[in-house]
Amino acid sequence: MERDANYAAVGAFVLLIGLAAAVFVYWYSDSRDHKDYDRYEIYFTGSVSGLDKGAAVRYLGVGVGRVQNIRVDPRDSGRVQVVVDIDTTTPVSAHTVAQLQLQGVTGLLYIDLMEDRENRRTAPPVRSAPSSFDVFLSSLPELLAGANHVVDRAQRLFDDKNLNSVSSALANLDAASRGLPKISQNLNALVTELRGATAQLTDAAHTARGTIEAARPDVEQATQRLRQVADHLASASSELDHMLAENRQDIRAFTRDGLPEIERFVREGRAAAADIRALSNSLRENPAQLLYEPQARGVEIPK
Repeated sequence: MERDANYAAVGAFVLLIGLAAAVFVYWYSDSRDHKDYDRYEIYFTGSVSGLDKGAAVRYLGVGVGRVQNIRVDPRDSGRVQVVVDIDTTTPVSAHTVAQLQLQGVTGLLYIDLMEDRENRRTAPPVRSAPSSFDVFLSSLPELLAGANHVVDRAQRLFDDKNLNSVSSALANLDAASRGLPKISQNLNALVTELRGATAQLTDAAHTARGTIEAARPDVEQATQRLRQVADHLASASSELDHMLAENRQDIRAFTRDGLPEIERFVREGRAAAADIRALSNSLRENPAQLLYEPQARGVEIPK
């Protein structure tokens, strides 16, 4: 009997300890995770592969709930109904939208809630919006087409003809680079010659400046003389104008009466000069005519 009593005491103690541990665990877990949740329905169009029951629901990246159920919408086979429990303290409003987001590089998805002030929902379920992953998948064909186009252009760019052209250009560049030292020497020689020419021009400029400085007194004196001559000419011109103004009547009478007489005198002088020239020629041909009477010239006409 005593042995049975010991077994009973031990069993009671073990049960008491297990009950106390269960009560502690329940109390501890209830004190940490005791929250009130609201249930929402979210409808996604298309595949939700990677989203499982129990997946996290976050609001702007902060965990606020869990996914409770996932099924195909019985009213629309193209949609997926996702039932979630969200903490009642979460500011879910008519502007709240849900997006599927990748969780790291695991390929798993979670639901991220955010505010969209431009649109608002009219039905109780939380409105879904295309995620960046969905946008990426939808644009993937265009990206692949663009990549194929880039690859095709790259193949055209690096074909044999272009590679040969590039090789030829590199060979020409190598040949040109080999001639660079000689070109550099020629440029140095040219720079040296230009420096010498610049020095000569500088010396010539100094010499010209000295010549100009030395000739400046003569130039100033010549300028002064030219000014005096110009003044004299101006004075003579004024006197000539005054003289013409005073003798204008006499000049008109001379041009009216004297010029015809002078013209007639010139004509008579030209005629006398012609006679003298003829006489001179005749005497040159026959000087004896000054002593003898010249013979008559002509033809005798018989009677």
